[in-house]
Amino acid sequence: MDKQYFSQPTDKPSKWILSKWRTLESNTEGSSDHHHENAGPVNEPVKKRKWAIPDDESDNWSDDVHVEGLVGRLVKWRSREVQKNSNLNLRWSILPPSFVTFVLDSCSKNATNFANGKHLPFPSFFEVDNVYLPYCFKRQEWCLLKVDLNTQELVLYENKRLTGDEYRSNFHPIMVKIAVYFTALLVNIRYWKLTRRPERTVSFGMNDDFVRSSNELHGNEAVYVCMVMEHLVTGKPINLELDFKNCCISYRRFMADQMYFWRCLPSIDNKK
Repeated sequence: MDKQYFSQPTDKPSKWILSKWRTLESNTEGSSDHHHENAGPVNEPVKKRKWAIPDDESDNWSDDVHVEGLVGRLVKWRSREVQKNSNLNLRWSILPPSFVTFVLDSCSKNATNFANGKHLPFPSFFEVDNVYLPYCFKRQEWCLLKVDLNTQELVLYENKRLTGDEYRSNFHPIMVKIAVYFTALLVNIRYWKLTRRPERTVSFGMNDDFVRSSNELHGNEAVYVCMVMEHLVTGKPINLELDFKNCCISYRRFMADQMYFWRCLPSIDNKK
């Protein structure tokens, strides 16, 4: 299959995206104000998140919680390393799975706060070159995306072999949508103006360095995305000395040990 797909070229993404962004934001704010004037206070139920302990059964694996947990651990590790030595070349960020939802909600301030570095310890886009995005595009089906801010390329890391038809029907539409709204986010934070980089149209790339068979990945897609994610940002080897399924079980237990340990420590945001 073709390794790259390109969006329709435009002179400057900001010319058409910014007007769309402002229109959506204005309409939403107007309807929101009207709603608050006519509606009384609503007591929203408190959302409870279940921290399942991983074991050999994939049904006991809470994908979104555990992926988000590893993202937090890796970003906190990055923050500590940069505090020790500001000269380290750690020009990357990993954002939680919810970030893609925030991006696709063009009026959400959460996406802007992540991009501007207001959600500590996540660095701002002005401090990094690559932004990694773990994303669940279907139930139990995970993939890893990367935005290269230097080349303005959105890369999909294949975890299983895709045919051209599978890519075009399952992945390309959502990648186009993410690219449009991610570009709008860059416009909103004045990325090109403040970095003095030229505006670019988004291109789409594929990386097949970590492809596994569908049988191996069944029930293990989320944990494998986490393994690849840690490998890409820290250089930690992907240990495949065991067979693949046992390797995934071992990594689940490693993740559980790490996350439950760090939950007992003070948040990095509160350290002085």
